Amino acid sequence: MEDSLLSKIQPVVQKTAQAIADVIGLEVEVADCNFIRIAGTGKYHTQFGELMNAGFVYRHVMATKQLILIEHPGFHVLCEPCPNYQHCPEQMELAAPLVLHGKAVGAIGLVSFTPEQSKHFFQNKEWMIQFLTKMAELIVSNLSCVEQEGQSVKAVPNLNLASLEKETIRRALAEVKDEARKTDRTDKAASLLGISRATLYRKIREYNL
Repeated sequence: MEDSLLSKIQPVVQKTAQAIADVIGLEVEVADCNFIRIAGTGKYHTQFGELMNAGFVYRHVMATKQLILIEHPGFHVLCEPCPNYQHCPEQMELAAPLVLHGKAVGAIGLVSFTPEQSKHFFQNKEWMIQFLTKMAELIVSNLSCVEQEGQSVKAVPNLNLASLEKETIRRALAEVKDEARKTDRTDKAASLLGISRATLYRKIREYNL
């Protein structure tokens, strides 16, 4: 089995996944084209490098190159072949393909394991879908760095976590721009991001937004 592009920058992808999880309050998982878990947070944090025998949703996402939302994992038609069918520990899953030059090179997923995480997702469903799509694009935009033969992980630049966070905050602020009062916009944006208003103000000043 040939090493994937994502596997060559696994530490960087893991750091990116954790940064995303910290920003939005959901767990993040990344699989490569060989269905190897390249990165994971929460319950999947220690399981990178494992073959995803139950990765049927990611197989579908990579085959179709289309984002998919599974509102009740374990009861969806794609889950039927899974050994965890009807007993899935996940409560919600949103998965998007990582597409480079028209080819699916992996998939990234947002996962909830608790009612609180699921509630947070469904309260912000449209924004979360837009967010994951953008994060997939940001990861793919950095994979060209490892396309050249012989490129080492040490030579690969960071997946620009500052830009990722800045773009996330920018999107949250755009999502609430129609709120009449500034304090309402700030409170709603902070809620979308799962951070405090004080932290959001600090980030707005830091990134000059």
